[in-house]
Amino acid sequence: MLIYVLQGNVIEAVFWPQMIPFELSFRVDGLSIFIAIISFIIWVAIFIYSIGYIKENILRYYTLLLLALGAVQDTFFAIDLVNFYVFLEMTTIFAYFLIIHNKDFTAQKAGYKYLLMSISGAFLILLSIFFSYQHTGNYELSGIIHCGYPIAPILFLTGCFIKAGAVPLHTWLPEAHPAAPTPISAFLSGIMIKIGVYGLIRVIFPINNPSIAINSNMVDLLNSTIIFIALLSIFIGGFLALLQENAKRLLAYSSVSQIGYILFGIGVGTQIGLTGGIYHIINHAIFKGLLFLSVGAAIFRVKSKNFDDLGGLWKKMPVTTIACIIAALSLSGIPPLGGYASKALIGKAVAEYNPILKYVLTFSSALTLAYVFKLIKFTFFGKENKILSLLKEVHFYMLIPMLLLSFLCITLGLTANLIVNSFMPIAVNEIIFFQDSLNISFWSEKGVFIDTMLTVLLGFLIYYLSLKAGLIRREDKKQIMNIPLAKDISCASVDSLYCHLAKIVFNSCQRLNKAHSRDLNLHLSWIPLTFIILYLVLYFDFL
Repeated sequence: MLIYVLQGNVIEAVFWPQMIPFELSFRVDGLSIFIAIISFIIWVAIFIYSIGYIKENILRYYTLLLLALGAVQDTFFAIDLVNFYVFLEMTTIFAYFLIIHNKDFTAQKAGYKYLLMSISGAFLILLSIFFSYQHTGNYELSGIIHCGYPIAPILFLTGCFIKAGAVPLHTWLPEAHPAAPTPISAFLSGIMIKIGVYGLIRVIFPINNPSIAINSNMVDLLNSTIIFIALLSIFIGGFLALLQENAKRLLAYSSVSQIGYILFGIGVGTQIGLTGGIYHIINHAIFKGLLFLSVGAAIFRVKSKNFDDLGGLWKKMPVTTIACIIAALSLSGIPPLGGYASKALIGKAVAEYNPILKYVLTFSSALTLAYVFKLIKFTFFGKENKILSLLKEVHFYMLIPMLLLSFLCITLGLTANLIVNSFMPIAVNEIIFFQDSLNISFWSEKGVFIDTMLTVLLGFLIYYLSLKAGLIRREDKKQIMNIPLAKDISCASVDSLYCHLAKIVFNSCQRLNKAHSRDLNLHLSWIPLTFIILYLVLYFDFL
């Protein structure tokens, strides 16, 4: 029997009688409840959307979806490292079976890659937990940064980067999103990748607390690493999104880029930075979930993810088009939507950290606008495919979630002053108690209009130059790979680098396999020879 005991702000779930040596402990505080509520809203939207989308293996699908929600929520409420790790692994398993729902070769390949990388990330986190326990004797979340081994926070950081899909450990995202059903893509991007970021906020961010005695060199190293990975993710993710001809792959690389903004806010290590990072977690969950559902609705009707087969759908699917535009504008940081508020906070924190980086973020917002303009143009506008003339708007069950999330995108922007000044301190103070009040007013600042116009003009300039350079296909639907410049740049992507390294390793293994003899006597003779060499090494070492 499972008994729940409330002690302060901690709910402990204990098995009774104690036949199972495992204790579940959950933390219910401002930060966990904020992210859990947003995750539940996204999950409800996905659940309703799936009624009109999923037609096969319905029982298995909804069972896995419900289990995945429970595992995700328990991860957010975990009070110690063991519970965090256990539920982290559970989310991986459930998400894997949801990714391979279609059971085709592409889905199974993407699912295997996701499973391999996620388990690798979880293994690194498990190693960091072992180091922490060996030093502290407990499994508290703060044990990672209190650990005397510098390798522990680095391992935990790397594992969280894999889970969050940050560059260069992002390669599972562009594979999983196109292969998974659209609702699951929204689940992965809106909820799942936030687990890695949540782990960083819970475990790594307290290094910036002055009351905690931590080596200053370690603090600088971790913050610098997070900021460096954030910059890589923002620009590599945004640039690769601009190159894509597959709508869902574009959105996958967009998630990689947007995770960079969240990491930037965390890496700066200030109150404004953390507030902006957490608020962008909330906004990104809403507008990226909406983007996947709206673009997925177009894909559901057209039966293709490629831009060559899309276009001219706005007359047939007006509600879906408007929802997608709202999400795209919020993603680009255009006021008065929620994405602008969270990006403005991160920009303010970055300006205080290094004024030059503020202009870097402005350019990245323009890059974001360029690829979402491409997404909107080639999905809903442009030339109408004659084959699609009989299409109509999607089912009402698929429209309800889009309308709900569109409303939230607008609300999170219009009420940004109230949310940031009144509600966000409840979440932020769970990590570090800040005495100062932000008192931020987003819409009364003088630079709002100028920054927005600069972002828009620079975004269209990037799009125009990319079009002229051949990075974006023209209206005659030439493929970018036919243009030398585009081919050279696309081959320089991180994904291609991984593929080349994998080929080198595979070819080396094949040559090694051909080189050595398979004679059993030769293999047996190596055993005593190895012991003799080991004995001699140890003998002379002790002398």
